[in-house]
This record gives sequence, C-alpha cells and structure tokens, in this order.
Amino acid sequence: MTRDADGFSPSPLLDSTVRVVHTWADDPALAAHRLDGLLRAATPAELMRLESGYRGRHYGLGFLGGVSSPDLTGDGTVPGNHALAVAALMSFDRSGYLREAGVARLAQAPEEDSFPIPFLLLRLNDPVGHVRDLARDAVTARLGPGHVGLLVELLPFLDKLRGRHRAGRLLTVVEDLLLRSGTQAMWEGVRSGDAPLRASCLRWLARTDPVPAVTAAFATRDPALWQWAARTATSKRLAPADQDAVLPCLEHSSSPRIRLRGLRARARRADGEPHLRRSMLDKDARARHHARAALYTLGHTDLAPQVYRDALKAASPPDAVLIGALGGLSDLGTADDVPRVVDLLAHPRVLVRAEAWRTLGILDPRELERRAALLTGDPGGRVRRHLPARPNGVGVTGP
Repeated sequence: MTRDADGFSPSPLLDSTVRVVHTWADDPALAAHRLDGLLRAATPAELMRLESGYRGRHYGLGFLGGVSSPDLTGDGTVPGNHALAVAALMSFDRSGYLREAGVARLAQAPEEDSFPIPFLLLRLNDPVGHVRDLARDAVTARLGPGHVGLLVELLPFLDKLRGRHRAGRLLTVVEDLLLRSGTQAMWEGVRSGDAPLRASCLRWLARTDPVPAVTAAFATRDPALWQWAARTATSKRLAPADQDAVLPCLEHSSSPRIRLRGLRARARRADGEPHLRRSMLDKDARARHHARAALYTLGHTDLAPQVYRDALKAASPPDAVLIGALGGLSDLGTADDVPRVVDLLAHPRVLVRAEAWRTLGILDPRELERRAALLTGDPGGRVRRHLPARPNGVGVTGP
C-alpha cells in the first residue's frame, strides 16, 4: 500500500470529497449538504488523512469542477447550516488565501460548537504565520472544561500533530488543559474499545501517574502497549520508588523480551541481586545468561550450575522453575546431570517433558537415541519434535 509524505495510507474520504466538490457547479446547496455529512461523520484520523491528501494534490478547490472562491466564501449559494463544512474544507486548500478565509469562518462559530476544533488544530501547523495565529486564537478561545471530553477523543490526532514542528509548541496550552482537567476522561478512554485512543490515553496518563498507567497497560492484551509500558518502566526518568512498583509487571510478563528488559533494569540497581538469582531460573535462555553474567560481575562465580541442580532436588517445584532449571543444565550441565533429567521425562506437563527431552539430547545424545521408542510414543507434539534424526536427516515422527 502506497503512503503519502506524512506516512498516511490513501484516504477514501478524499475520493468522496473530491467527487462531491466536482458536482458543486450543478447544485451548490446539495454539494454543501453532502460535504457536511462527510466531514461530520469522519473520525479525527480520517480528517488528518484528508488534510494530508489535499496538500499533496496539484490544484486547489477553486479549480475543481468550476468551483470559484466566491461560491465557497459565502455568496448565498451555500446554506448557513452547511457553511462550516465548506469553511473546514477551505482550511485544507493549497491556497493560503482560502485557508485563511476558512479558518476565519471557523473561528466565528459558536464556542460551544466542537465541529471546528479538529480543523483549527490542524492549522496550528500551517506554513503561513497569520493562519497559524488565527487558528491558535480560535483554539484558545474554545479551551475549557466543556471541551475536555472531545480533546481526549482527539488524543491520537494530537499525538500525530505534535510531530509537526510548527504545531508542537502551540499545542502546549492544549496539553496543559488535558493534564490539569482531563485525568478522569483519559481513564475513561483507557477503558475504550478504540485501541489508538486507549494507547494515547495511557501515554498521557503516564506523565503524571506512571505506576497505574503502566499497570493498566500490562492488563491489556495489546503487545504493543506492553512494549511501551516496559520502556516506560525502565526509563531513567522514572523515580526509583515508581520503578519498584512496576518492575514486577515486567518480571511476570509472558514475553521473554520484556522479562529480559526488566532483568537488565534490576542489574543496574544496588538491590537487584535477589531478582537476578531468581532470573537464573527463567524459562528464556537469554534471561538466564544475562542473570548469570550480572551475578558474575558481582563476584558470584560459583552459583551455576549448582543453582539448577538444587532446583531440581527441591520438593514439588513449580513447572516454570523445572523448565528454567532444565534449560540451565542444557546451558552448563554435564553428563553427570543426566539422571536428574531422566527423572522428568515422564512428567505430566508437556512443556516440562519437552524441555527434559531437549536437555537430554544436549547432555547425552546417545541416551536420547536409546530412549527414542519412549519418545516416539509421547502424546505431546512439542515433545516428539525432539526425536533424533534418522541417518538420512529425516526425524522420526511416529511409531
């Protein structure tokens, strides 16, 4: 899929809008009615794509389908109730004069009308200083508690707009209002089914409430939010007390990459040694290796592989500990550890059996071959994949 200069995919709204404007000369009132319906039904993200697409075209509104500037600036052909939609589209035009006229008309709308706000926010990035000033004054006049809910809905839109260098500093007043009065509305956005809105709300909440924001992110099913939360939790800007509160979220994550990130954060802390010791039994080989290396630099050169042997001797260790201990022996064990591994070949849990067979194949491949018949009969596919290969390179897959 092709994208424009701002990284947006092609906008269906742009095509619909152009088709409407092409009919302007036939019936301006009907075209304005259709345009009003399109723009009022559009989401903020769609409006941003529309604006980006319009800027990339090689003609302005005044050249589409015989449309002239007077038609669009209020010569009586556009019904008053649709004039704001026409002004909104004018604010996207390539012509600075039309953009200025559109912004001026939007600024005259009643302050309680929220329709102009997305269009005015986009003009905070206008290349013409006078248009930017008009938009800034109009946005400032509308900033109040009554529009906080709308601004929260626009957070994904605002996040993209902040990346535009002209708009960034002018959005400060909007951000101040949200951080001062929008906390409750943003927490409502976190519970929204709209993934971009949920992500934006959490990112904004993390500025003032990092612990609940990170915790809420890990409670979702969104891996992208987990990665963001992991970066936030391990940031050097986060207070040590806040980091203490959120690092367990990383350490209990199902993602090995996130657990490893939490482990690295622990390794940088003076009180991290107990956590490093626990991570020696992580199911992920990278986490185990990093934990051992960090402990080695602290002078603990005699922990492995004894930690793994001791874990297997413990009474009823959790499955995760068994898997980590078997993985540790596959990293550092010897043939003397084979009896400990063999004891777990018939474990009731598939993941434990699979790790035991994998470890056996590393420590003593001949013993694995001798037990191939037992392995072939295992009901778990994860287990049978550790069957030794036949001489021709094809693994045994069945009895």
